[in-house]
Amino acid sequence: MPPSPQPCFALVTPSYQQAPFLRACVDSVLAQTEVRTNYAVHDGGSTDGSVDLLRSYGGRVRWQTGPDGGQVRAINRGLQELDGEFCGYLNSDDVLAPGALARVAAEFARHPEAEVIYGRAWWIDAAGRPTREYPTRPYDFNTLVQHCFIAQPAAFWRRQVHTSCGWFDPAFDTTFDYEFWLRLATRGRRFHYLPEVLAESREHAATKSTTRRGQVFREIRRMQLRHLGYCGRNWWEQQLRYWRDESGAVGGRLLPGRREERLYRLAWWPYVLCRRKLGGPCFHRPGDFRC
Repeated sequence: MPPSPQPCFALVTPSYQQAPFLRACVDSVLAQTEVRTNYAVHDGGSTDGSVDLLRSYGGRVRWQTGPDGGQVRAINRGLQELDGEFCGYLNSDDVLAPGALARVAAEFARHPEAEVIYGRAWWIDAAGRPTREYPTRPYDFNTLVQHCFIAQPAAFWRRQVHTSCGWFDPAFDTTFDYEFWLRLATRGRRFHYLPEVLAESREHAATKSTTRRGQVFREIRRMQLRHLGYCGRNWWEQQLRYWRDESGAVGGRLLPGRREERLYRLAWWPYVLCRRKLGGPCFHRPGDFRC
């Protein structure tokens, strides 16, 4: 009997001005074994040496450079152009763990009902040193509404989910991965947690989540209203903390000690009561409110 073909992954790396981190990212993909990878780097026209770095790989890496319409469109176009039964993307400042794709492929084989498989991940700093573990956990829809516990570089999915649920939405520039998970969850797609470290996600001063926090909160509110019709309570509490930080409160606190925590738990009630007075239900479930 001829050997069964190895499972195939379609992977895309969007990149722009990320030369200090790009080689570690590409090398982590090329080092994957026991699977086939159709891999491409879509560079947005970098001028920091990224193009020369990509050229140094010769024919081992498919890549292109030039205006690409932004990160989300680059990922969508890349995945649409590549063949592979499993899909994923790896930002140019993140890395895959050794053997990650082989473990994911084996887990898909053990769980044919699973449509998305995600694993554990570590945060690393600009120098690649681990700082803390990403707070992943077994899948639970109600928890996903409150917290995005899926580490994007450690998440992979069957191509068929794009047929039923579409591609990444460019309208969510800073939170398109969370919007994708939430969209899949509300449409009944099946998630599976693999409790093994699959990737490392880099934190540094230039990341979108660091430099555009206000936009992150606005996009999360919009996506939750679109897919759920309400906002999770955690969104409101984190929004309050963001306002606190932006206000320049002394010592980063509005009130001392536990009093501030009580404020976060209670401050959203006037908003809820106001909405109730104006008419219409406010709650979807305890701890959540309609906007």
